[in-house]
Amino acid sequence: MINNSEQFDIEIILSYLNSNSKKLFNEIILAKKNNMWAIIIVFSLTILDNIFHQDDTNDLVDGLELNKIKYSKDISWLRKKRNEILHYENSNNDESIGYLNDEDLKKASFKAYNILCKNLLKLHKK
Repeated sequence: MINNSEQFDIEIILSYLNSNSKKLFNEIILAKKNNMWAIIIVFSLTILDNIFHQDDTNDLVDGLELNKIKYSKDISWLRKKRNEILHYENSNNDESIGYLNDEDLKKASFKAYNILCKNLLKLHKK
């Protein structure tokens, strides 16, 4: 069940997104309700990448700020986690084998969701 505060936050986030990203964000909300942690991680980065590649992104923040966001520690972490999920079978790193357990995915999904929301606010601070 979503409380009023979370519903307000969701409405704010949705107001920042184009129609395709809104659909993905709604999938994230469904994934949260259904413990589908990997989807949250993958779609969080997908939404951010969609925004980074929009023609009007420079209208949101200047180029220097956009690069700081795109190449931040948080986005790098999110990209690495997404790649561990999508390219799991091709991984040569023995440490990644244990990554796909449910508890680790759950923790990573909460972090991914927070990174998504935090960076959407940074990108739309004007």
